[in-house]
Amino acid sequence: MNGFIKTLFGDKRTLAVTALSILVTLAVLHSPVLLLAGLVLPLCLLAGAAYLAGH
Repeated sequence: MNGFIKTLFGDKRTLAVTALSILVTLAVLHSPVLLLAGLVLPLCLLAGAAYLAGH
């Protein structure tokens, strides 16, 4: 069961990258440049994946 939970949620870094990506996207949604929100989330997730790959 531990393997399933670790695969599903990862570790603290994975959860932090996900939370930060969502927070950045929400901030963009509530800003004047909300049309870019569709680009911000994938870019944040890509940057987060690159960060996680290095660790």
